[in-house]
Amino acid sequence: AHKDAYELAKVLHRDLSVGNVVIYKGVGILIDWDLAKLITIQGPRQKNRTGTWQFMSGYLVSHLHAVHRVEDDLESSLYVLLWTGLKYSDT
Repeated sequence: AHKDAYELAKVLHRDLSVGNVVIYKGVGILIDWDLAKLITIQGPRQKNRTGTWQFMSGYLVSHLHAVHRVEDDLESSLYVLLWTGLKYSDT
């Protein structure tokens, strides 16, 4: 979903977290697009940071005025996968 949104629709989600991914009949669906931004728009969409801080990229967390990039969304995706795998693994 994220790849299609970025490449075909030219949109960054900007709030990837476990609460924004739904699995339906074995297919992942990315929901909650209210913080999304067209990549053709330069500069911040809003003055505050966007995203769920537990899943934000390290760069966005450490740089208050950083512009959200596709790399930040991809890093957030990694954290969602790690969190889900660790939460549901047998320990």
